[in-house]
Amino acid sequence: MIIQNTIYSMINYAPEISLSIMAMIILLSGTFKLLKKYLFLITFFSVFLALFFSFIYYPNEQIYLFNSSLVKNSVTEFFKYVCYFLFLIQLSISKEYIETRNLNSGEYYSLLVFALIGCFIIISSNNLIALFLGIELSSLSLYSLIALNRVSLISTEAAIKYFVLSIIASAIILFGFSYLYGIAGSLLIYDIVLYSNINEITNLYLFSYILIFIGVAFKFAVAPFHMWLPDVYEGAPLPVANFIASIPKVAFFVFAFRFLNESSIINNENFYKLILILGVFSVFIGNIFALAQKKIMRMLAYSGVANSGFIFLALLAATEYNFSVAAFYVVSYSIATVSAISLITYISSNKFDLVYIKDLKGMSSRSGYISLLFMVTLLSTAGIPLTVGFYAKYLVLDMLIEKELVFTAIIVILMTVVGLYYYLRVIWFMFFEQGMNSIINTKGSLFKFMLSVIPALIVLIFLFPDLILQYIFSILT
Repeated sequence: MIIQNTIYSMINYAPEISLSIMAMIILLSGTFKLLKKYLFLITFFSVFLALFFSFIYYPNEQIYLFNSSLVKNSVTEFFKYVCYFLFLIQLSISKEYIETRNLNSGEYYSLLVFALIGCFIIISSNNLIALFLGIELSSLSLYSLIALNRVSLISTEAAIKYFVLSIIASAIILFGFSYLYGIAGSLLIYDIVLYSNINEITNLYLFSYILIFIGVAFKFAVAPFHMWLPDVYEGAPLPVANFIASIPKVAFFVFAFRFLNESSIINNENFYKLILILGVFSVFIGNIFALAQKKIMRMLAYSGVANSGFIFLALLAATEYNFSVAAFYVVSYSIATVSAISLITYISSNKFDLVYIKDLKGMSSRSGYISLLFMVTLLSTAGIPLTVGFYAKYLVLDMLIEKELVFTAIIVILMTVVGLYYYLRVIWFMFFEQGMNSIINTKGSLFKFMLSVIPALIVLIFLFPDLILQYIFSILT
């Protein structure tokens, strides 16, 4: 019986197992000169193989694997597909950037795949130990990836900051886990959630949840736990920053969903206030600090802080709308930020580092199409109509007003209006300033097609938002 259950679990967990095997093959391939030039293709094949297995073994109902340590259902699969999509876009656009900077190695591609596997484990975990292993697998891979450019002091500094602060966040989360295990007497997350529904929430139980969500705030880079993000965005290779900006956010949203779904803790006044304060403070800090930035990646980092605040505010909607508002916001923000950093990566692939916002001067005269794609992406991140970002922000603000948090909604709206300045400044430099721009040879029709996919989605989802919103609502119910 044990052997049968193990085989059943391994078959249904084939996508992650195949990715793990291929990650080691990629690492070994990097040691052979003959295979080194095919690392990108091997990695691409590995992800498609995992995606193929994911379609074959798509669960018709919720199933538990490895003695209920992992769960597989429509929720986990949907968010994994989002991660697959984002990862393939990032991988495609980063090829030339990695090669021009001599970062093309087995270590780079294998660590990137291991980081993806770690996020998948976080998404699937129903066990505190498995969840923590997923967090650490993803984090350890990202430490090394940030410091991959050994000749860059900025990269080394960013890696150290991320390493230290990420360890602190993981320790806080683990501290909260230890309390929950002692209180509920189980490592399984659904037992911990069930405990809150059949027992009175004690101060210790509340304290453990506060610890865990402070750790989650670190991972989301919610203010005041955002100190590492601008340095990592600036110091990490652009494809690595692209990964950090998107896929872990999707994974940690599922983490939050797993602990809050059907739990009475969401109705606790003190916990509610914590999430609310963190959300508003993050929106305020992110937008204010972004105004002063002269470097494009640091500006996007503080934009990410502000948007993480929106995600935390969206979690407050769970009592009435389950988690569909937060999930929709996470997905819409993730695809927009991947598009923005992918465009920067593409521009920087011509042996030129796009560092300062003023480097975008006159870009529309050299490449009007790329400028247009960048503009659509930035408008979505800012929350301008005709983009999915506007609809996502509207849902959050509408929820705040319905919950009679009118003053909070006013603050968030004002900060969002303030934030328009730094987005529009980038657009101004591209279209209305004259200067010598770096884009002399923006070649590669395939790359341009890949870059066009997300801006097209940004507009299409705005035009037909109910299709994806209703699907998210149905799977989260």
